[in-house]
Amino acid sequence: MLAARRRAIHHDLGAIPLHPILAAAYPVIFLFTVNAAEQVTLATLWLPLLVSVAAAAATLVVLGLLTGDWQRAGLVTTVLVIGFFGYGHAWNAFGESLDSQWPLIAAWTLLVVVGLILAVKARRQHALAATGLLNVVTAVLLALNGWSLASTMVAVGASAPGEDVSPLDLAPADPNDLPDVYYVIVDRYAGPTALRETYGFDNEPFLTALEERGFDVARHAHANYIKTPLSLVSSLDMEYLDPEPLEAEAEDGADRGPIHRQLGERRVVPATFKELGYSYVQIGNWWTPTHDNVDADRTFVYSGQDEFSGVLLQTTLMRALSEPHAAPEDPWDWPEMLANNNYALDRLEQVPSLPGPKYVFAHLVTTHPPYVHDTDGSLNSRGEVDERGRPASYIRQLQYANTRLLDAIDRIVASDPDAVIMLQADEGPFPARYDADDWNFRWRDATDEEIEEKFGILFAMRVPDADLAAAGFHDDMTPVNAFRVIFNARFGADLELLPDRVYAHTDLRHFYDFLEITDRLDRG
Repeated sequence: MLAARRRAIHHDLGAIPLHPILAAAYPVIFLFTVNAAEQVTLATLWLPLLVSVAAAAATLVVLGLLTGDWQRAGLVTTVLVIGFFGYGHAWNAFGESLDSQWPLIAAWTLLVVVGLILAVKARRQHALAATGLLNVVTAVLLALNGWSLASTMVAVGASAPGEDVSPLDLAPADPNDLPDVYYVIVDRYAGPTALRETYGFDNEPFLTALEERGFDVARHAHANYIKTPLSLVSSLDMEYLDPEPLEAEAEDGADRGPIHRQLGERRVVPATFKELGYSYVQIGNWWTPTHDNVDADRTFVYSGQDEFSGVLLQTTLMRALSEPHAAPEDPWDWPEMLANNNYALDRLEQVPSLPGPKYVFAHLVTTHPPYVHDTDGSLNSRGEVDERGRPASYIRQLQYANTRLLDAIDRIVASDPDAVIMLQADEGPFPARYDADDWNFRWRDATDEEIEEKFGILFAMRVPDADLAAAGFHDDMTPVNAFRVIFNARFGADLELLPDRVYAHTDLRHFYDFLEITDRLDRG
């Protein structure tokens, strides 16, 4: 009797259609797990997960109440979930062989309709059997990905905390009259040589406009490192990176998590300004590692889609609602990207009105792909970018960035004529051969032109009433010395400049295997 009751309870539980909710959670957890190294917290996971699960549950409840058949309602809901979340993956798999999305949209619609018909027409015993089977399959898939995600986050939590930094002991001439300091990173802004030789663009009018505003421009500057997190951590600590602790913390050679997490921890430059009595304002973008910092007093980040939500949406049926010629390797919502970029630029123009003294860190991606901006800031279509080509599209977006940067600089200087402004790229754009096959690109085999394109950067510094040359500024300097020069020129420091060295890495699978390429640079 007891055994029969247990079998009945087990049968009843197996008949409960849990699979639509589990199926809705799975793609969100799966994508987050695959990209866990790009995340620094779980914060971006919860809203997409909640929306997905709630939408599936609501659909299940409505259909169940309307039909009174919860098993068929569950099957219909799961078909809809798969139809919604599976389309983008199908496009990524087959898109390269198609001229547009329309053939896939038609085929996908047909598959979903067939699935719905089979779910509605399923016999009672078949619906019950399918419910039990789908419950098990979706539970196992979700458990496997949940375990992988949990293991990753536990490893992150158990990783050694960042070393507490020691702020520099500065002696400004007048501690009661401190200038605002702006550190503006313009991501992938190429240096003058690469712009001229690779892109056929003369950026001299912009550089001259900076000089007219009191900037010194290093026309043969190069990035110290090949990627944003490596470059920024080094610049903000004014030191070269030690790869051994990063490699020890990484799960494998391609794991960027350790260096991403360091961007959110205390760094020497902002800690030094905080010690002097500065407030710290951070302007982030869609890239999670620079959303915030533990020392930041105020943070501005676009409240629309974050990077994870944007990529997630483009793996769904929402992909079909974007431009029909969107490429599989372009997972961005272009209007959202444009709004994100403009939000950061707008905040940069507005923060001068905040009380000082303030240290402002702004990470701008207006010269970073995708090339959503035309020269006047209007939204490009993917078709326009494809027709113009990558180099021309990059230059048009760079020209828009130039206009907005000069506007922001004028507002900053109008608010504080003594403002110190560091305008710098963290890296240049990637060469075409790298973009075509990034995981197999070997930097040992890069041409001199490719190295100059990637490592030559915008580098301009404004420190009013200071002899920058005496403080160490020179034409081919690198970012590791940027704040050494600023602290020497304006804040009473006497810091020795480090040798200007430049490092690639062998490839993306060996992220911390630094490869010095200093002797291959165009040093003017």
